[in-house]
Amino acid sequence: MKIARALRLGPRREVLFLLPAALFLLALLSIFTLRLYRNAVVEFTEERRREAIAAAERIASAVATSGLPSATDFEWLAPQVARLALLDRRGQPLLERGLAATGDRLEPFRGLDPGRAHALGPDELTLPNVVAAVAPTLGPSGPLYVRVDLRAAHLATEHKRVRLLTWLVIGVNTGLLLVVVLFVRSLIVPYEAMLARAREAHPGEIAEADELEFLVGTFERALGALNQPPAGAVEDDIAALERTLGPSLESGLLVLDRQARLLSLNSVGATLLGDRARANGSSLEEALGDHPELLAAIREVVDTEQAIHRREIGLAAGERTLGLTAHPLRRDDGTVRGFLVLFADLTEARRRAEEDQLATSLAQVGELAAGVAHEMRNSLATLKGYLRLVEKAPDDESITDYLGEIDRETEHLQRVLEDFLSFARPGTTRLETLDLSTIAARAAADPALTGIQVEVQCDRDLDLTIQGDPQLLERAVRNLLHNAAEAERRTGKNGPLTVELRRGPEAVSLLVEDRGSGVPEEVRKRLFRPFTTGRADGVGLGLALARRIVDLHGGRLSLEPRPLGGTRAVIEFPVAAKGSGETPVLG
Repeated sequence: MKIARALRLGPRREVLFLLPAALFLLALLSIFTLRLYRNAVVEFTEERRREAIAAAERIASAVATSGLPSATDFEWLAPQVARLALLDRRGQPLLERGLAATGDRLEPFRGLDPGRAHALGPDELTLPNVVAAVAPTLGPSGPLYVRVDLRAAHLATEHKRVRLLTWLVIGVNTGLLLVVVLFVRSLIVPYEAMLARAREAHPGEIAEADELEFLVGTFERALGALNQPPAGAVEDDIAALERTLGPSLESGLLVLDRQARLLSLNSVGATLLGDRARANGSSLEEALGDHPELLAAIREVVDTEQAIHRREIGLAAGERTLGLTAHPLRRDDGTVRGFLVLFADLTEARRRAEEDQLATSLAQVGELAAGVAHEMRNSLATLKGYLRLVEKAPDDESITDYLGEIDRETEHLQRVLEDFLSFARPGTTRLETLDLSTIAARAAADPALTGIQVEVQCDRDLDLTIQGDPQLLERAVRNLLHNAAEAERRTGKNGPLTVELRRGPEAVSLLVEDRGSGVPEEVRKRLFRPFTTGRADGVGLGLALARRIVDLHGGRLSLEPRPLGGTRAVIEFPVAAKGSGETPVLG
């Protein structure tokens, strides 16, 4: 204990030293992460340029060996590249495929060594979305040049992101520095004022005690002094405490005597616990009988006379969460006078924290999915190009069958790729005023639901108008219906699936119910995370994509068990506001 106390810096020194140190480490981490990201983009750029140079040199070698190709042969020299041209020394094309520019095609490469191959791009001015390479070769009438352009739109985007993040990191780190310089000192001014008053009341004790222990001890002695009011005082000490603190607190305040009888409960606490807990003089069991977990925690403090700090307690069968702190109130001689209990409703704070964490995870995985999808798309394009070449000259029937299997597998990969890209970049939300019942009807008519009965329940008098993108919202509802249909099929049922539409004072709701076997609680909490699925053949992006689309519209998507078995998906949208427009989706 003495060693731990000796290692403490004290709250003032900890704030003045540890907080700036933590902010400095955070700035270093951000700079290090940005540097890693920038190096990865540079390495990817160099790899793409080497790929372009290799393609240009290969074609230049073919031209030097076989002479000028025909236009048809030139088309097939490099089917995987975006643009291809054979140029004279003035940069004018002799043969060309795909280049839309006019004038000198060698202009970006002027000033470089004409005897070597070079690659440039992507560049915002001359080569905005491509990586271009030029390789020299010999033609019948003199030197020629082969120019190859590879697509690099994603790479150009990454370069823009690096520039944007660089300025963002500089701005954030500058802001952190200003916080340290301007505000850290002001954070400890109230604490120093309290410590100074405590020293005036009890001089000399701070040398033997930790500052926080000294302040707590001073507070406890002040509370104990309430039991010894001055002559002529007419107020009970507990009544004075409740009258002083109760109206000022936004948390529940519960005061018990030594026998754990209820002495006082402020209005905030009564709202959280119910009117039954307000009966002064009742026992702890009578006051908190409706809340067994809270009762057990306070009973532990009463029995052990030991404080508990910031413990989370479930309330109302786990539907709400309380943050609980309880202290014994001691006299100067150390005996317990009573107990002080503080509690606050943490339900909404926990929900917001979980949603913020989930939103951050979705954004990070979305960027990863975009990168993976980009690589898969390039591989698929190459594979399909070579498949077409092989199909033109099959050796025998078995090779044709084999190529057919590869082609089917390519289509499967393409479908998976589209799911990845939809999750990473759902598109641009084009907001317009629409009726949610129309979206539900279109989704219910999806041909993929053939064999499963779908019932749409909606009161025609309800106003179900919201602001949203009809295509994105229809896809989100379709994903929910497909999941519900799979749940029905796994249990051997064919519906009906129920789609119910409701309207409340502040939100319009859409509910999708199935009568499947349901989803376990531990699995249901993770289903909105990408690549998490409850089916062996699932990809794990359907619910994550639906959640992201709903979030883009300012709504909320949740899963809950259906009372009679199965699962209920609930989407809530804010009621329609005036105006519409186009909102860009940030990856």
